[in-house]
Amino acid sequence: MSLFSHLELVKENRSTINQHYNLVDIIFLIISAITSGCEGWQGIEIYGNKKLPWLRRFRSFAHGIPTRHSIAHIFRGLDNDSLLLALYS
Repeated sequence: MSLFSHLELVKENRSTINQHYNLVDIIFLIISAITSGCEGWQGIEIYGNKKLPWLRRFRSFAHGIPTRHSIAHIFRGLDNDSLLLALYS
């Protein structure tokens, strides 16, 4: 099972009108940035903008990289149990 298959198990808690950015894209961005040494939401946003061509080799990022505020908001809204299940299954 691929990383993306695991991440697709994370429950979507956002309303459909707030799903401008793909949840799997955002989780992949966060994981990639953190494993590359980024700290904080601003660091993740900067990383995403600099590495967007590389990130798009794996996911579409159809609407680009969200702002640090959006990244934090999306992450805070994740279902923790489904995220843990996805990462540890």
